[in-house]
Amino acid sequence: MYTTSITHEAIGSFIENERYDVHLRKLRQTLHRNSLQFLRCISEYFPEDTKVTKPGGGLHLWVELNKRIDTVELYNRAIAAKISIAPGRLFTLQNQYNNCLKLNFGLPWSDKVEAALKLTGKLAAKL
Repeated sequence: MYTTSITHEAIGSFIENERYDVHLRKLRQTLHRNSLQFLRCISEYFPEDTKVTKPGGGLHLWVELNKRIDTVELYNRAIAAKISIAPGRLFTLQNQYNNCLKLNFGLPWSDKVEAALKLTGKLAAKL
């Protein structure tokens, strides 16, 4: 005989009572606000010629910096400051996207996240 665990019962109730839909709506709103905060910070703190694309359906922003900026070097400087970014070169098998990076806006927004974006922008401006 099969018995449902308390976890299954709780999840079933969560879904059945439409709380999952409410949760998803709140999560989407939070992620949208986060993406807007990231866009604001990039606009304020990154070099003036920075371009940003928000790929559909993801939690990332694709950031294109000036061609002279090597985002692997930016990554090394950011990681030394305990900031994690993803250099564009990671997303290709070719030698391209060297001046691009991905930023994840799925983190809870905080002053610490804004400070990290500000520092990343300053580091990029120095390269």
